[in-house]
Formats: sequence, C-alpha cells, structure tokens
Amino acid sequence: MRPHLRTAEELVALLRARGKKVTSQRVLIYRMLLADRSHPTAEQLHSRLKEQLPGLSLTTVYTALNDLVQAGEVRRFEAGDGSVHFDPEMRPHAELVCVQCGRIDDAPTDRQSARMPRRLHGYQILQRTELLHGVCPTCQEAPGNGTATPHASGLRT
Repeated sequence: MRPHLRTAEELVALLRARGKKVTSQRVLIYRMLLADRSHPTAEQLHSRLKEQLPGLSLTTVYTALNDLVQAGEVRRFEAGDGSVHFDPEMRPHAELVCVQCGRIDDAPTDRQSARMPRRLHGYQILQRTELLHGVCPTCQEAPGNGTATPHASGLRT
C-alpha cells in the first residue's frame, strides 16, 4: 500500500502505463476527486464538473473512477444508505458517516486493526472498509437535536 495520496499527474502516468485512455476530461475528474475531501459520489463529481465541462457524461465519470479503483488508487465504498462514494486516501483508516446529514470524514485506525489478511476462508481479500456511523459535530449542535438511532435515520444496520 502506498504511503500518500498521488498527484493527478502521477495518476495519469500510472493509468497510461496500464494502457488506459487518459483524456483532459479524466484529468479534471482526477483533480476534482483529489481536491474534494468529502468522499463524493460519481453523481456529485459529475454535477460539480458540468460547468467546466458541459459535454461531460456521467458514464465518463464512472469509467474514470472505476479505472482508479481497479488500479488500486481509489477506494469505492457504500456509506450504508445505498450511495456509493469514492475516496483517494488509501492508507488504513475508518470512515465516519453522519446518520443525519450524510457527511463523511476520515478517522485514523490503530495499526493492529488496520492489518488486512490477503486471504480469509478461501477468499482473496481486495479491500477492507470500516464504517463508523454517528452524529457529526455540526448536527449535534443543531437546535433540538439529540442523537439519531440507525432506524430513525433510515440507515441499514
């Protein structure tokens, strides 16, 4: 596992070396993903890039993100509400998911719990995702707000 986030230029070189098509649209997608620490969905990235790239299709965004996932440069994970998010941070960490507003933050994990076996019960392990669901500081400070239960927020447990 690599020790840091790559730059957009490093991603371009890596994908070209693997025979992937790298267009100016894809370079902007990579840059936006690296700059956006909110763990966006493909739809969110598409929406944010439409002003700069009016002809950008959602399919192009998905293809670019899936190329990064297949190259092991981006993690794809489901936040528990059915939405699929993308995270360029590949160092071991957990995702903190607010059950009220959907905000997602990274949280460090200890080295022991971050170790991932390569094989388990005959499975080849590709990725481990640790999701922690709770209420973010902003939602906790909202007037009349207590803590939500997973069932009250619609979150699947």
